[in-house]
Amino acid sequence: MLKTIEQMLVASHASSLAGDDPTHNTSQRMFSRPYGESDHRSTQSPRADIEFQSLFDNAICGIYLDFLDGKPIRANRALCTFNGYDSEADHLAAVKKHGGSWYVDPDRAKYFQHQLELQGYVRDMVSEVYRHRTREKAWIAENAWYVRDKDGTPLYIEGTIQDATERVQATAEIERQANTDALTGAASRFGFMKALHDAVSPDQGLVALLTVDLDKFKAVNDIFGHSSGDMVLKVAVKRLRKSTNGFKATIGRLGGDEFAILVQQFQGEAEIRAIAAAIVRSLAAPIAIEGQDIVVGASVGAAISPTHASGAKDLLNSADLALYEVKKGGRNGFYVFNPEMKALQAKRKKLELELKAAIYDDTLDLHYQPIVNSSSGRVRGYEALIRWMHPSRGLLPPGEFLPVAEEAGLMTALGAWAIRRACEQAVFFPEDCQISVNVSPSQLRSLSIVDAVKGSLDATGLAPGRLVLEVTETAILGGESNAARVIEDLLLLGVGLALDDFGTGYSSLSHLQRFAFTEVKIDRSFVAGIGTMPVNLAIVRGVIGIAREIGIDVIAEGIETEAQAEALRREGCEYLQGYLFSRPMPFADVVTDLAVQELRRGIVKERARGSHAA
Repeated sequence: MLKTIEQMLVASHASSLAGDDPTHNTSQRMFSRPYGESDHRSTQSPRADIEFQSLFDNAICGIYLDFLDGKPIRANRALCTFNGYDSEADHLAAVKKHGGSWYVDPDRAKYFQHQLELQGYVRDMVSEVYRHRTREKAWIAENAWYVRDKDGTPLYIEGTIQDATERVQATAEIERQANTDALTGAASRFGFMKALHDAVSPDQGLVALLTVDLDKFKAVNDIFGHSSGDMVLKVAVKRLRKSTNGFKATIGRLGGDEFAILVQQFQGEAEIRAIAAAIVRSLAAPIAIEGQDIVVGASVGAAISPTHASGAKDLLNSADLALYEVKKGGRNGFYVFNPEMKALQAKRKKLELELKAAIYDDTLDLHYQPIVNSSSGRVRGYEALIRWMHPSRGLLPPGEFLPVAEEAGLMTALGAWAIRRACEQAVFFPEDCQISVNVSPSQLRSLSIVDAVKGSLDATGLAPGRLVLEVTETAILGGESNAARVIEDLLLLGVGLALDDFGTGYSSLSHLQRFAFTEVKIDRSFVAGIGTMPVNLAIVRGVIGIAREIGIDVIAEGIETEAQAEALRREGCEYLQGYLFSRPMPFADVVTDLAVQELRRGIVKERARGSHAA
């Protein structure tokens, strides 16, 4: 059985420690095994005593023996060195008491004593202490236990210490890295949420949370590259710090281009509005990156606790609701939360559930708007547009439910439904009539659209060339590399591909060059001012000229007046679409209209034959 520290030391050092002091005679009987083991005595050979003494002297951890009041009795070489002394004698002469001034935080001494009295030992207690002679600060990991007499009464304290400075520093660095965003130096999501939870409590007073999204950051990555995007994020954080200068504020990067700001110790909502406005102004200014002026802009939502929320999660939700309203209103601005936003959120959630049911219950519908030949007026094809006859609210405009579908992740299922339904109904149209179906950004990011198109064509027998998929530049910019792969696979099926809203994106001409579009659609914003704004006419003329040179069709959409139609005819635009010709019609009305047109053509032909016979 191993001896206690006392048993291995006292025999050879009792005289040097105690002289004629009777208390040290008692020390020869004072140690028990740590952590409650029995206090058996054993007799060991002198060789064993020498071995134990060597272990005590040469241990890399500090070993000590104290009276119950903390006065040192023994200290090994490692402990003496830690405290800045060359010998045990110097250490014992200088150090009058362990505990108390030993700890940087005086409460640690109380905690140490409490644990000893409660458990009889202290295990791996990490504390910051002063090295006795130099008063330098260091961290130690401490173990200690009572040495009891045969009746269990504590007589002494023995223990060990180990320098834990590097351990604490490493732990602090790991924690710092976990709490800090490596790119921008802002708090990480983990660190920010911890700060938010700590701040939102009844005794903290007013706490504000601002959520910030960079409006055009995805386009920056796609056009200028990710290194430029990283630099934009760094500049954005610097501007956020400047916008909150003078306030107790914590800035965090929640992910991507999403940031949050925790503000404490402010006077009221007016100051939070001022901060939000400063952020919008600051991030609206161009950011110079490698000779390029990049403009991103920002949307900001704000909420205040306890006015708008009672907990951290609720506060974040309230700020996000305010941010959502900014995005819905066109971005580049700010809103402060109000209770109506929660009611709107509940309404959107209800609409989302109802839309999900409508998709799977097949209760949606497609309406069709004709695309006509500008010269003959003959229908070349139709654009299929989703409509929803809500069971209690009537016909809902697409602008009300399509954004909900996009946010809820329903666009892939909704888009697949639209493609299938359009193919099913297109087989009843003339064989030279094409059907155009819009493709959302989320669909273009998913390879499932290829299977949806192929499955619909196979199931209905529709010729692939009669199906045209309309893609916006926004959809392509959401993930250009993936979009290229999806578009290539779609073109291999033999379907047509239209670039919708041409001219409103960031790099329309480069997309025409990269992707094999079969047609472009001139955005209605250019058509609207074609007769009054020379720049619109010049843009339209340029688009038509480019399309003619590369051999693809041009469709102008949003035609509402005969003057617009005539101006486009003069410029050589082949196909027109808009309310001037027809509003979107239900499938049954299209079939009826096509039947009437066919009947009229038959009558004309019959009259022509009769006239010829006469």
